[in-house]
Amino acid sequence: MTAEPRGPVLRRPVPPAILRQHETSRRRDRPGRFAAGSGKFCKRYPGQETGVRAGPPARYRRDEVDRLLGDLDFPALYRGYARDGDTWEKGFPEIYQLEQKMTTAAKGRTLGLGHVQEIARRDGIPDHNLITCPGRLSILLYIDDAPAYWLMREPESSIRTVEDQIPGLGPACTSRVLRFAVPAIFGAIDAPLVRVFGHGDPGAQRYHLLDLAATPAGTRWTISARQPAWPGEYGVWIKTLQAIARRLNREEVCCPHPEPFLRSGLRDRDIWAAADVEMALSSYASEILRKKCAPMRC
Repeated sequence: MTAEPRGPVLRRPVPPAILRQHETSRRRDRPGRFAAGSGKFCKRYPGQETGVRAGPPARYRRDEVDRLLGDLDFPALYRGYARDGDTWEKGFPEIYQLEQKMTTAAKGRTLGLGHVQEIARRDGIPDHNLITCPGRLSILLYIDDAPAYWLMREPESSIRTVEDQIPGLGPACTSRVLRFAVPAIFGAIDAPLVRVFGHGDPGAQRYHLLDLAATPAGTRWTISARQPAWPGEYGVWIKTLQAIARRLNREEVCCPHPEPFLRSGLRDRDIWAAADVEMALSSYASEILRKKCAPMRC
């Protein structure tokens, strides 16, 4: 099965090269905008910029990313994301509220049990109220209201730190803790995404972005934290999301964020964050799995 062809995409007017190179160097009202044409990110998102802080070269699969970007209409996929009635037309109210709550807690270093249980409840985990963890998670995610620069060096280290404090939560739910706490850097990973972009369901795979496998478990699919590729391939996934976001931003492809995200400062207008890319890819994966008509619940 081939991917849906790309439709027309909305693009921002391209400013002169000298403005594109320096368009955010002195801005304080829209911190963190990608300086298209310069290849660098501004101070809002330390760790994303090129140079020493960016860490080792990304391990994402460039050829597959190029193919995916040529095939898919990311703005349309983002607008098509839906989960339990939480839609773009409504402004993604559940995502908005959860991001507001968790980014605020992460910046204040008060991210803890209540937030984890809320993520688990949203994921439909039975007995989510029985989940235990320290009163507050011991992880530093922000410095001066900006994502800590080291988060992009080894994303797998961040998720391992959270996993160690919440035993038994599972890769998908644990990844959502980071996704909602730092959406600029992290996106979630779950079984539908792995089935389409990784291994475990040959009939569903469309792009080889990951060497992670999903496995059937009763009527569901799961990601085992015991497989050798975990959490290393989670790091590959995060770098893949970041690479796609950089390309979309550099090519002036606008992300159609709902207005509440812009007014609150959770997003900069038109600019793709890692979590936005993950939402678009989740929308694509859901469509592939619906067409596949798999007997197992996704």
